[in-house]
Amino acid sequence: MRNLSKRDMEAYCGDPSQLFYIRKCRLEEGKSKGTDALRIRNGRGLDMLVLPDKCFAIPELTFQGVNAGFISKTGICGPQFYQEEGTRGFLRNFEAGFLTTCGLTYMGTPGTEDGQAYGLHGVISNTPAEHVSYGVYWENKEAVIRFGGEVREGHLFGPNMRIIREFEVSTVENKLRIRDRVENLAFERAPLMLLYHFNIGYPMLDESCRLYTNFGEIGSRDGLPEEKKAKSCEFQKPEAGFEEEVYFRTMKEHTKEGFALLHNQELEKAVVLKFDPDQLPVLNEWKSQRAGDYALGLEPGTAHVGGRIRAKEEGILQYLEAGESRTFEIEAEFIDCRTQDEKRKAFINTL
Repeated sequence: MRNLSKRDMEAYCGDPSQLFYIRKCRLEEGKSKGTDALRIRNGRGLDMLVLPDKCFAIPELTFQGVNAGFISKTGICGPQFYQEEGTRGFLRNFEAGFLTTCGLTYMGTPGTEDGQAYGLHGVISNTPAEHVSYGVYWENKEAVIRFGGEVREGHLFGPNMRIIREFEVSTVENKLRIRDRVENLAFERAPLMLLYHFNIGYPMLDESCRLYTNFGEIGSRDGLPEEKKAKSCEFQKPEAGFEEEVYFRTMKEHTKEGFALLHNQELEKAVVLKFDPDQLPVLNEWKSQRAGDYALGLEPGTAHVGGRIRAKEEGILQYLEAGESRTFEIEAEFIDCRTQDEKRKAFINTL
């Protein structure tokens, strides 16, 4: 498809939705019943479903007709079914999808601190957004699809946090950009934990894949041996009973841009995440090769997923002062290596 000005496009199209669109809809089956959603098509190969009712989770995403995300056996779940109960509460409502956002004051491994129990990955991923807006906007002769809103985490005598989200989908390139601002609206300092839980599933993920990242030092959540760490970027066929592996990668100082690129050699496609390591200093990797739970999580975060208590003990827990805010930006790009392989090679050549 050619890049057309708005007026030239109108000459070809009675309605631009034959090329690209964003539409509001509602899911009406099973545990997703009653969940508000946005359906997006960028006209270049990206199609996705977004859930403002779950902090703008993206449960479905395809690139050129190929599924990219991982949907767990729960299927898509409405936020009303969420109960915070250690690990199981979150997992019962975790469809995963291409993106689940975790936080805002805790994420990772559950724990109890000062008599208060904190569940897996926090509550923001099951919180509906407010002031939701969406539309197609023309800027510099390019149509851009935008959507966003505000999501709050707070309770009486507790934190008062807000994340203001803006998503942008290009109609010229296969790119998804996210810009978030997290604000502490309370009058006391509050922990800040934010995790972008991107999940890749079959057929974008299979044994022909290879992971490339410029994050250097690697650790693990469960003290995995060096031989497993050495194979953290390789993948295998599904295996019954495979025990999940969780890795933490950190960046050398003064690196301006971090990236993680997954290349599927069989499909000749790649997906790359780009972000600022000063904002998100840890790249978590969730490697699940288990039959029925076959997924790769690429999870840039303010800390590793060992949980808030461990992050505090290790001195890496971040905080927001009263009234303070912080901005986070991240981009996901999808590459057709048959015609754009120079893009993939450009990232790999920096390693």
